[in-house]
Amino acid sequence: MLNKIRAVIESGLLSFILFWSFVIIYRLVLEPEALVTIVLIIGAHYLTAIFCGYWAGWRSRNDGWLYGILGYVLFRGLAFTFKVHAVLPFPLHIKLAGYIPILTLLMFGGVIGEQRAHYAPISQRNKALYPVIKRILDIIVSITILLLLAPVMLAIAFGIKFSSPGPIFFHQKRIGQHGRIINVIKFRTMSEDADAMVDRLSMLRSQKDQACQIKDDPRVFPFGKFLRTTSLDELPQLINIVKGEMSLVGPRPLVPEEIETSDELTLKRLEVKPGLTGLAQIGGRGNLTFDERMQMDLKYVDNQSLLMDLKILLITIWQVLTRDGAY
Repeated sequence: MLNKIRAVIESGLLSFILFWSFVIIYRLVLEPEALVTIVLIIGAHYLTAIFCGYWAGWRSRNDGWLYGILGYVLFRGLAFTFKVHAVLPFPLHIKLAGYIPILTLLMFGGVIGEQRAHYAPISQRNKALYPVIKRILDIIVSITILLLLAPVMLAIAFGIKFSSPGPIFFHQKRIGQHGRIINVIKFRTMSEDADAMVDRLSMLRSQKDQACQIKDDPRVFPFGKFLRTTSLDELPQLINIVKGEMSLVGPRPLVPEEIETSDELTLKRLEVKPGLTGLAQIGGRGNLTFDERMQMDLKYVDNQSLLMDLKILLITIWQVLTRDGAY
């Protein structure tokens, strides 16, 4: 019962603080009568509703949407008491209709919060805001890079088309979070008949050092080799990140064949979203053996945090520039 009470009080108080922050920004940056302000205030109400439901669901673990509604009522009461509520210039019936999507978003946030409470990795159980901040970071960084590097990606597309016959992109089925099959996108770096030329797993096993990546792979054409060593072939995976199938940081997604040979402990890495980069990518990349890579992935699952993610991203930039371990 204590968790239920905390769910209502905390979701209401934190939602009030969140919305108050939005209002301060509006008053400092925008004119009170501006149409843009009205749109943003409506958006702030909706974002607050999602957050309120999410926090209530995460805290209560069950019936989060119901406690989220009670928390939202508390938030509205606080907003009215402290004169923070936004009076929108709309008729009453339109204002009342606005609560329909708010109730929907409260339910949506509550369900997500409940799922997080039950299925989040142990290392995240007490970090309610970590996945939210991480997801926001994923979207902002991915979209920004896609926009900034759009000309570069267009040049790469032409380079692939003129260098090797076949499609520009390579689509491959990989294993995502909780075993979900995802379609990972990369710039094609191998010849179109690569699978017919040689069995990848056989080549991996034949290497004396048992490294994860094949060195001097005969299937890779020259321009593709450049894309691999510079990691430019991974850029399209930013689309997977925007879609929510991957994250900037996490274990690299495995192919189904690799999952078949994995033990129960290794499957633990499926508790989190696969990433564009991770501990294995800054700790040796292609020079690591499969077992070493799995150990690093498990270490990330058990110790992940926002600080660790930022550290990995910064080191990744250096690793890409030095091309260490890239084949």
